[in-house]
Amino acid sequence: MLVDMPGNAQLLVVQPRSGEFRAFNPSCPHVGSLVNPPAGGVITCPLHGSAFDPASGAVRKGPATSGLKEVAVAVSGSDLVLG
Repeated sequence: MLVDMPGNAQLLVVQPRSGEFRAFNPSCPHVGSLVNPPAGGVITCPLHGSAFDPASGAVRKGPATSGLKEVAVAVSGSDLVLG
């Protein structure tokens, strides 16, 4: 899911496995457009079709040549906090 952050920023938060959360900067490293939340086991950039692994952010298909930048998060009780 895309989460709104302070300062008009967004964060892409995924749950690859039950109880495991990862977060990524949702800007595609190719030209900076906003990627879509995971669907069908892949994160896709709607602009040029780059595809990323939802568990690691790694590139599955270009034109992007690098993966999504991970943002550290941690579970604190029932909250997810920036780590």
